[in-house]
Amino acid sequence: MISQIFKVFKALNSNAKPWQLSLGVAFGAIMGLTPAVSLHNLVLLFLAFIINMNLGIMILSFALFSGIAYILDPVFHDLGYTILKADSLTGIWESVFSCPIALVAKLNNTIVMGSLVVSIVLAFPLFFMFNLFIEKYREKLQIYMEKFPIFKSMKILRVYQTITGGRG
Repeated sequence: MISQIFKVFKALNSNAKPWQLSLGVAFGAIMGLTPAVSLHNLVLLFLAFIINMNLGIMILSFALFSGIAYILDPVFHDLGYTILKADSLTGIWESVFSCPIALVAKLNNTIVMGSLVVSIVLAFPLFFMFNLFIEKYREKLQIYMEKFPIFKSMKILRVYQTITGGRG
C-alpha cells in the first residue's frame, strides 16, 4: 500500500502533463464502475495504450472505483432499468439492439447500462477536478513535499540507481 502511495507521488512529481494523469483517473473510474469484462472497457484499455497517459494512475483509479461499484450496484440497476424501459427511448433501443455489437457490449443489462451512464457522466468532472488538483499541487505543494526527509531519500535512491545502472 505504501509503495502505491509513493507511485502516486512519483507520478504527480513526474514530467507528465496533468491531462495524462487526469485521463488515467477518468478511464480508471469508467473501467472500475462498470463490469470488468465489457466491450467498452476493452476499448478504453486499447485507447489507454495508444494515448500517452499514466497507466499506473489508471490501474489505481480502477481499483478504487471497483470497490465503490459493488456498493452502488443497486443504484446502477435501478437507473439502467429506468433507462431501458423508458417509453420515449423504445425506438432508439430497438434500432440499437438490432446491431449485434450492442448485444456483445451487453447494453441490454440493467447494471451495465446504469453504471456506464453514471461513469461517463462522472468521468468529465473527475477529469477536470483532478487536472486542477495536479496543477495546484505542482504550483504550491510540490516544493514543500520535496522538503520531507522521505522524499529526499527517494531522490537520493533514484540518483544512486541511475549511477549504478539500477543495481543495489
